[in-house]
Amino acid sequence: MSTDRQPVPVSLPPELVRELDELVEEGQFGSRSEALRYGARLVIREDMQKRLHERTSESAKDDIKERLDRKRVS
Repeated sequence: MSTDRQPVPVSLPPELVRELDELVEEGQFGSRSEALRYGARLVIREDMQKRLHERTSESAKDDIKERLDRKRVS
């Protein structure tokens, strides 16, 4: 990951900030920022997997349709 950073202001409910602080205090993350970067990567990864699944599913449907169409013609 690049060391270049761009600040992104974010407002969070107090209970979420407390939970982030607990994770930092427990040593799971070095800072709130680190925890939020981790969360952002998870969101992006989940979205990428969803899109890949959708493309793969659509491709499989097209493949099945093509095979059935060929079978009907022969």
